[in-house]
Amino acid sequence: MARPLWTSRLDNGAVPVSMAGVGGLLLNPSNGTFDLVIQERLLDLATTLRGKAHADAGVRQVILGVNNLLLKFDPLTLHPKAACDMLLALWEQASPRGVKGKTVEFQVDYGGALGPDLIPVAEQLGMSVADVVRLHSEANYIVAAIGSMPGYAYMVGLPPELTLKRRDVPRVSLPKGSVVIAGVQASVFPMAGPCGWHALGHTAATLFDPHSNHPCLLAPGDVVRFNVGKVNA
Repeated sequence: MARPLWTSRLDNGAVPVSMAGVGGLLLNPSNGTFDLVIQERLLDLATTLRGKAHADAGVRQVILGVNNLLLKFDPLTLHPKAACDMLLALWEQASPRGVKGKTVEFQVDYGGALGPDLIPVAEQLGMSVADVVRLHSEANYIVAAIGSMPGYAYMVGLPPELTLKRRDVPRVSLPKGSVVIAGVQASVFPMAGPCGWHALGHTAATLFDPHSNHPCLLAPGDVVRFNVGKVNA
């Protein structure tokens, strides 16, 4: 990680900001473990920075990560130190308002060929398949950030009973619509791709459509629920 160039000590601790290229600043307020309050403040900060006033002042792009935020700015318009001062000042004002977007529900078929890890996950956790499905489907998830691939939503809210490290051997490819978990997060694959997460099931929903005016179905702050279709175990 780049060495922090500036820090804020106004919030009961240092908040590091590092340069990320000529016109980029990375704000990293996390202490190493995910904090939902920090994520909600970052979402509020991102919303503010995307406003017209800041675009006119030289802000070009705001990318929300998991407990961090990347600000891209025009260095010919905005000096890096001025950009940092603005970023830290707005961070101090950001509020964990519990910002929620739309609610999206997915019907999931658990297990079978498209959910090959359902039974192994149950065995590793020492619980029944029915309990894994129940815990996964009863939770409400919040989209923390979009990343990794277009439309891939990092969701928090996985029940602690389902916390499990990634697979020892990643799969070369999982199909589009795979419903996966790893660590304390959950997600749905918007397209086929390699993955080290555990595939519990599959949904027919489309999460990314490059031909749509809004290509990504999910956005940070959205609430996600998984409804049980079939269970193949």
